[in-house]
Amino acid sequence: MQLITQSTYAQELFNNQVVTLGQPATDKQVSAAVLKSVNDLVNGATHIPTGGDLPATTTSNPANTAPATVQNLYAAQAATSTSIVLLGESHVNQPDHQRAEDYLAAMNATPPTLSPNLVVFERGLTYDAPHHIPVVRESNLTTARSHGGFVDFGMELSRTQRSRVVAGYLALCIGSGNQQDINRILLFYGANHDDIYTYVDYFARHTAAYYVLKETRNFFNIRSHA
Repeated sequence: MQLITQSTYAQELFNNQVVTLGQPATDKQVSAAVLKSVNDLVNGATHIPTGGDLPATTTSNPANTAPATVQNLYAAQAATSTSIVLLGESHVNQPDHQRAEDYLAAMNATPPTLSPNLVVFERGLTYDAPHHIPVVRESNLTTARSHGGFVDFGMELSRTQRSRVVAGYLALCIGSGNQQDINRILLFYGANHDDIYTYVDYFARHTAAYYVLKETRNFFNIRSHA
């Protein structure tokens, strides 16, 4: 996995007309921009696997799933694999909020008891970033230069369109760099964004990152308490 600069991806989406400012974006428009951006930016893939595509393993897990359970998932991964854990929350639910803080504390413990190598926060979430782990903020993926200033085109997108943007970025990063890496990704997101899993596979399948589908993929969804 190679982390493509968030601003680079955002600018590429904007240049590929992911939105027409002042107008509601269409699903077709957003998907076309994501597909072209992934194709344009996928970079430096090595040790590309061959053979047939592998189905992803998708599981739905209870809200009280502990950080140790996720760490066991990560620890069991072999080379050439990706786990995407979505910590699904209702943004007004206190148990969900406390659970997120517990996961962050596990990452910040000495030594850490939870060790993703990429953390992604939904726009609007104000959790502090974990120490020493690369962080993606959704708003960084939707902020681009325009006419000498900056525009957050994410404000023009629907919930499912935002899922597509984030999923495209994940497919891009997973498909870049050493394909024998062990990718451990943790998403702090609303529970209704579990469509991200479907879109990660879609944008890999239909772009130059197609070989991601030949790699082991664990999609581990953790439900909200709500």
